[in-house]
Amino acid sequence: MFLTWAEFDETPEALEEGIRHITEEVVPAIKGSEGLIAGYWAVDRENGKRMGVLIWKDADTPGAVMPGVSAKIKAQRETAGRDTQPGPDRTGRYEVVAQV
Repeated sequence: MFLTWAEFDETPEALEEGIRHITEEVVPAIKGSEGLIAGYWAVDRENGKRMGVLIWKDADTPGAVMPGVSAKIKAQRETAGRDTQPGPDRTGRYEVVAQV
């Protein structure tokens, strides 16, 4: 298993839009994706941060799945007349070596 993570540093207004983006656009677009084991999104309102963590069955799956997810989100945003959502400030990938 592998996990990917993305972290965002945002103003209070951008943080609220980011939360809406996750719940209304990202989750529906990625839910049920082949090879996705779990996804978690968290927010630290006090410090203006949000983070997403996705757990994948293997290292190749994110590269195969995410272009389609991104295309769904882009189409939805264009239909709604929204600008492109800013990308993360930091990202990473780790191999999962243990779980409980």
